Amino acid sequence: MAAGGVVFAGLTSLNAPSAAAATTETVAAGSSKLTPAGSSKLPVAAIEKIIGAQGMVSNGVLNIEVDRDDLRHVVNSFGVPIKPAFEVNGNIVFQGRSEHDDDDDDDGDVAVLNGDLPFLAHELQPGLDQMLAHGIVFQAMHQHFYDWDPMVWFIHFRGRGDARTLARGVAAILSATATPLPQTSPTNAKTPLDTERLSKIIGASARVGADGVVSFDVPRRESITLGGTPISPDLNVATTVAFEPLGSKTAVVVDYGMTAAEIQRVTKVMRSLGWQVGCLYNQETAELPQLYFAHQFKSGDPYRLAGEVRRGLDLMNVELTS
Repeated sequence: MAAGGVVFAGLTSLNAPSAAAATTETVAAGSSKLTPAGSSKLPVAAIEKIIGAQGMVSNGVLNIEVDRDDLRHVVNSFGVPIKPAFEVNGNIVFQGRSEHDDDDDDDGDVAVLNGDLPFLAHELQPGLDQMLAHGIVFQAMHQHFYDWDPMVWFIHFRGRGDARTLARGVAAILSATATPLPQTSPTNAKTPLDTERLSKIIGASARVGADGVVSFDVPRRESITLGGTPISPDLNVATTVAFEPLGSKTAVVVDYGMTAAEIQRVTKVMRSLGWQVGCLYNQETAELPQLYFAHQFKSGDPYRLAGEVRRGLDLMNVELTS
């Protein structure tokens, strides 16, 4: 989950048409739905310029990933460094208005926003104040893990309206933090991990970001609405998996996005395999079906751990490629 963008392992690079939206991405086999910034109905270049970070468009959804590069010394109770590109980051995700949207708003730049950002404790209240002042809906505030030092908190938020106005609200929230901006996508990102092997095990396309971090998004199959609006499964509601190479071993975090019926069986399997369950929470309000998210951590052999993550995924109603 690299700053404002990632590199997709496998094929040729794609370049955005404007400086404000310029990204260099490499797309993995099976990622044909990915398109460079600027190709959706969203005013992508304007959003990126306002927020100060680059993103990538997939299935008409703009995902801007923002790393806390000022927090490079976070460690957990196992002594594992938690790098910004691994887990100390947030996602700001915009969905353009669907051609099936039958509301009365004629503004072609109407968008749905769903996202989360990381905060230190003293940044929480100022960030929340900016969120409320700009009409962005406060959805959740919590830790993802109980044993980070320093502790990092996350606030989840959503909105619907003019895309540029929403982007200015997000920029105001970011201004309440020490998040370094602007952020650009990493170019020619490399990893010692075998992304093709991991992709086959997980059942999703791999993305390579800063510090060799490899990540995956696994979308749900069912239709989801947020605040009464149908949303893409890519609008920050997918299960995510991240692999952080650490030399002789790899740290892995999976964030399962589950329905209530899936929680018990997935948790039972993962705990039986020794995974540390960091949390369980709702990250969206007015969501149907209501999803519950659980960040889980383990380190060791990356391919064995990928197989264990897949055991949890196989108990869920998610879309897998293999």
